[in-house]
Amino acid sequence: MSSKYEVVQVEDRRQRRAFMDFIWKLHKNDPNWVPPIRMNQEELVNFRRHPFYENAKCRTFILRKDGEVAGRIAAIINNGHNKRFGEKRGFFGFFDCIDDQQAANLLFMEACRYLKSEGMDDVRGPCNPSLNYEI
Repeated sequence: MSSKYEVVQVEDRRQRRAFMDFIWKLHKNDPNWVPPIRMNQEELVNFRRHPFYENAKCRTFILRKDGEVAGRIAAIINNGHNKRFGEKRGFFGFFDCIDDQQAANLLFMEACRYLKSEGMDDVRGPCNPSLNYEI
């Protein structure tokens, strides 16, 4: 039996929680993982107010495999970067996924599809959320 994959845009509180909780689930058995400060992460993906997003946009996605969250990604448009460098470049970040190439491909395809729909010609990453933050 084949697995069922579904990529959804994060739109409500429940989906935001699933996006944030996923990394704790993914890394729960890794003794070397240092969890990020959750509130800071919520700001950096624009779930809470952050000055970066006064001139940028972020769209977040989660992937479900057989109904369970199995990955996440953010597609980011940094208008300040594009204006300064004369580019139409989108960024991806906050990418985490189970060890499943098809799941990863679907997440990247959805992020790229969104960025292209917003007029971006190129994609760079990972940036969380820009080159001035975590890379």
